[in-house]
Amino acid sequence: MVYEALDGLSREGLVAVSPKGKYKVYTAESPKKLEGKFLELSNRFDDEIAELSSLERSPDACRPVVKYVEGQKGIVSIHDDIVTTLKKGDIYYRYSSSKITKDERRHNYLSKKYRVLRDQKQLERKVITNLPNKMGKRPRLEREIKVVPPDFDLFEYNVSQVIYGNKVAVIDYNTETAVVIENPTVARFQGKIFELLFRKL
Repeated sequence: MVYEALDGLSREGLVAVSPKGKYKVYTAESPKKLEGKFLELSNRFDDEIAELSSLERSPDACRPVVKYVEGQKGIVSIHDDIVTTLKKGDIYYRYSSSKITKDERRHNYLSKKYRVLRDQKQLERKVITNLPNKMGKRPRLEREIKVVPPDFDLFEYNVSQVIYGNKVAVIDYNTETAVVIENPTVARFQGKIFELLFRKL
C-alpha cells in the first residue's frame, strides 16, 4: 500500500524518485508543491461552481442578486470572488484610498489565493484614488492609477467600490460590512461611469 501511494505521489510531482544501486530512494518535494496542487484544485472547483451557477440562473435575468457579508472573512471572500470570477486578461475597476490599503495589510483582507490568481490570470486594474495612496504603490504594468485632485477631497472615507464582471461590490472597512450587487446592466452602468471619470482625471 505504501509503494502504491508513493507511485501516486510521484506521478503528482510531490515525491522525487532516484535510483541507488538496485533500490529506489523516495524524497518528499517542497511543501510549496502542495500549495500549487491546492490552488490548481481550487481553480478547478471555482470553474465548476461558475458553470453550475450559470445553469442555475439565466444571464438575461433582470432582477439583481444582492449579497451582504460581514467581518474580515466576508471581505476576504469578496476579493477572492474577484479573482475567481474574472478570466485571464480581464479588467476590473476600483475606487480606493491609502487608509484602505493600510487596513488590507494590517487586517489580512487579502488572501494568498487572491494575490496568486490575480497575477496568474494577469488581471488588469484601473484604480481611482488619492495622491498619498498612489505614491505608496510600486508601478505595475497591469495597474493604471488616476488620482482625484487634492483640492477636491482627500478621498479617505475608508470605503471601496470594485466593479468586476457582472458585479459591483461596495466594501465599508469602517464597519467591516459589504454589499455585492450581481447584475450585468448595473455593472456595465457603473463601469461606464468609472471609465468616464477615469478619462477626465
